[in-house]
Amino acid sequence: MKRILLKAVLLSLFVGLNTACEKDYLDINTDPNNPSEADINLTLPAGQAQVAFIVGGQLNILGGILSQYWSIPRGGNQFRTWDQYNITSSTLDGQGGQFANFYAGALQDFQYVINQGSQQNEWRMVGISKIMKAYGFGVLTDLYGDIPFSEALDADKTIIPKYDAQKDIYAGLQALLDEAKTDIAKRQGRFPGTSDMLYQAGNEAGMDRWIRLANTLKLKFYLRMSQVDPTAARTGVQALYAASGTAFMRTGESLQLVNGTVTNSENPFWQANFRSPNNLTASTTIGNLMQPNNDPRIPVFFLDADLRTPEMEYVFTPNGTTSTNTAVLSSYPGKYFIGQRFANGAINGTAATSGVTTSDDNAAKARPVVFLAYEESLLLRAEAIARGWAGTTADDPAKLYNEAITASMTRFGVQPGDYLTKPGVDYTKQTDKIKAIITQKYLALYGLNGVEAWVEQRRTGFPAPTLPVVNLTGNKFMKRLPYVDSELQRNPSIATTGIAPGDVLTPVWWDVD
Repeated sequence: MKRILLKAVLLSLFVGLNTACEKDYLDINTDPNNPSEADINLTLPAGQAQVAFIVGGQLNILGGILSQYWSIPRGGNQFRTWDQYNITSSTLDGQGGQFANFYAGALQDFQYVINQGSQQNEWRMVGISKIMKAYGFGVLTDLYGDIPFSEALDADKTIIPKYDAQKDIYAGLQALLDEAKTDIAKRQGRFPGTSDMLYQAGNEAGMDRWIRLANTLKLKFYLRMSQVDPTAARTGVQALYAASGTAFMRTGESLQLVNGTVTNSENPFWQANFRSPNNLTASTTIGNLMQPNNDPRIPVFFLDADLRTPEMEYVFTPNGTTSTNTAVLSSYPGKYFIGQRFANGAINGTAATSGVTTSDDNAAKARPVVFLAYEESLLLRAEAIARGWAGTTADDPAKLYNEAITASMTRFGVQPGDYLTKPGVDYTKQTDKIKAIITQKYLALYGLNGVEAWVEQRRTGFPAPTLPVVNLTGNKFMKRLPYVDSELQRNPSIATTGIAPGDVLTPVWWDVD
């Protein structure tokens, strides 16, 4: 998918100019067949696709391991260093590195649409790009803390942008989202239609989805401040509700990118597992969380360990376990996520006893990358109200909580049954309402957005992780990703952060637990 869309962007460079000034007609320095400006209708989807590839692929895997959805099975070595906190400045750097690709790829694409679209009164696509820019910078700052923000994406002004404090970045994200809402409200410019790969906004109703998404992102960013600055977080949430009421994401409005079954268009998590199967298995952290309540999602989230017997047998692995100390058979991610792409014992691919078919494989390929799920938005609203910060009594946190769980189970094709009334789940019986809400968010994000799960786990401490059996951090939890080599070598401004190269233990600004 990534390769196809990048080709589309390159193709845009060969689109002819519609008009040309007469005085430039014989200018030998101007090639009319290769304009220097690409159509923003082609640049916007390229940026959206690249964010999906980054967030839905390697970062999804990394976040899933660090939040302890997954550990490593016997014989799996691709991600064992990650599971043992052996993550260095070169891990996510170099060609194809996530940090560089965010800046030089997706974020630069969105900035290009903003710059060009503002000159052309294409305010609808400018607004969408500002929302996507805020989303992308939100992912980066939650992983690294202080990052280039206010001076980033403008090489004409500086190639060594300053590192902004994360507190200031969060204020900037809120301002960016407000600008986006104002831009969209102008109702000027083309509707992106299919050039918008996420909502395919072809009319005002489609653009209203982006407004509701912006409100939802604003709520998420305010709640991220809940531990470090609850007063500012409460003030922001109350102002948001006063201005927007409950104009948040609606059912069917998950921000997600649809994938396909054609080579290089598949879900990036599936692609990673296709290239390196047998490298992820279920962690005891999530297994021990789900089994006591007999969560109906268990058979979707995990494969039967031996793939042979009629009864379902789940084997979970503690994070950081060495290969020789791992059980011979363990439970891989379910077929919903990886289809046939498992190698357990003698079975590899389709087998009658495994219950996995070619159609399961195609479904896993086409599964969307989820940026922000509807069920997540419901739990954000539930948290705001449970904290007493929401400016309206129209919503009930218990109702939102139950709707979110039901929406998650609907996504995974199961029914709640009596799950909502179990003592460990029933919202009305929970003494710690925030813990209950975040725990259900953790479960809902499984396999969809590992990074968001790790971020929320660091913010709230829920669910409590377990130190990896083997770890390279002196028995301390990882709190951030280390700055990458390319930044350490090229941008001296990084010294102002005070973060030493390779530091993974210093918490980011909002992480005070």
